[in-house]
Amino acid sequence: MTTTVSTKTTQTTATATSTRAPYGRLLLVNLGAAVAAGVAAEAWTGIVRATGTELAVGDPFGDPDSVMTLPVGACATSIVMCMVLGTAIAVLLNWKAKRPAYTYVVVASVLTFVSLGGPLVAAGTSAATKFTLIVAHLIAAAVIVPLVARCLARR
Repeated sequence: MTTTVSTKTTQTTATATSTRAPYGRLLLVNLGAAVAAGVAAEAWTGIVRATGTELAVGDPFGDPDSVMTLPVGACATSIVMCMVLGTAIAVLLNWKAKRPAYTYVVVASVLTFVSLGGPLVAAGTSAATKFTLIVAHLIAAAVIVPLVARCLARR
């Protein structure tokens, strides 16, 4: 008599769960972050203006005579314009990066650091204005980067 032993193997397939943020949510978070950062930066420049400091900025590496007064709303407008590119970067990283939140934080940090050079090399700009603009850049980054990174990290 022969005995046959049969072993049944079960094959499990792991379904890949999406680690990507929904694009609609990502766009809304970027919009909200831009608005919040614009409000925060304008509040900062408003406080500086209330102390009597005139905010006047010149062209980077330009003529010192190119200085013009920074109008109210200029920081918010600049943030919204930069967030168009920032949103595109977030969407691209959400689509292609293995770790989109981490990669976004690294890229945004490098771009924030690079953006600090603009006020530093602005011709004819006072030290108070340079300081104010650098702090405004850091405030915007402190608002935007964590919000967008948290959205990208959602599963």
